[in-house]
Amino acid sequence: MNPRLHNDLLDRGVLTPEQHDCLEDIASGKSVSVYFDLRALLYVGVMLLSTGIGILIYKNISDVGHLVLIGALILLTIGCFGYAFWKGNPYSHKEVEGPTPFFEYVVLLGSLIFISVQGYLQFRYELLTENLGISTLISAAVFLFVAYRFDHAGVLSLGITALASFFSITISPEKWYSGNFLEGSHVYVTALVFGAALAAAALLLERQRIKTHFTFTYLNFALLIFFLGGISGLFWNDDRLWIYIAAIYVGVFFAYRSARRMKSFLFLLYAFIAGYIATTYLLAETILRNADFFWFYYFLLSSGGFVYFIIKYRKHFSRTE
Repeated sequence: MNPRLHNDLLDRGVLTPEQHDCLEDIASGKSVSVYFDLRALLYVGVMLLSTGIGILIYKNISDVGHLVLIGALILLTIGCFGYAFWKGNPYSHKEVEGPTPFFEYVVLLGSLIFISVQGYLQFRYELLTENLGISTLISAAVFLFVAYRFDHAGVLSLGITALASFFSITISPEKWYSGNFLEGSHVYVTALVFGAALAAAALLLERQRIKTHFTFTYLNFALLIFFLGGISGLFWNDDRLWIYIAAIYVGVFFAYRSARRMKSFLFLLYAFIAGYIATTYLLAETILRNADFFWFYYFLLSSGGFVYFIIKYRKHFSRTE
């Protein structure tokens, strides 16, 4: 906030002295918003609660009994979604505010407990052992429905993650450490196709003006999955080097355009990192394969360029939403 703006408005008679005093506290830093801090604490609380329920089940399953525990979880899930349908506002293609400050956390808790119920039933009774993909697809469908019905971007992320898992696109700390982000050469192509399809779906929904505020979440997952598929294929399939290089460069162009359109520095950062990795690998495998003396200066200059990039474009591309 411009520290002089409220003074000018007071002089013009736009603000009353009482309104000026309230803005003075904000401009001077005496009043600080804790809105995002409280939201973060509530999200952490919901995650801890769902994790605690899982630990409770694991440690007391023999004492309490399977049916009692699964019944309690089902009742809790029904209670959360029942509250959501009872209190929730009608569906709209536009953004819908929750009726209460805690509404979105109840929806998130119900979604997390639902996946716990589904996983528990699968583990205990092996309902879909031979068709685990169907179970994952059901989870994705439920999460996407809940996300759109109650306008919840967090549950939308769960739905996209479940849908990616259905296509065998998974990432774990072990795979990250080993460098094998996506197992199997066919999964690299699947990740590229899935990322592109997800981005196309996001743009189509945005063009139809259906939950346009979800576009950022869709594109965030789409770019991450697309670039991970391209970079993984680049490292593990030398015989298709040019295909993955071309795909990454197309993704970089799309990410750059999306960054400019949505004022998102995050998308620009994705584009820079993916383009840098692809270009470095291409140089190492072609014209600079044996130019060892060059790499010291290359990494020195590129590191300086990255710092310059952060400083120059961070504020310019920061989202204002």
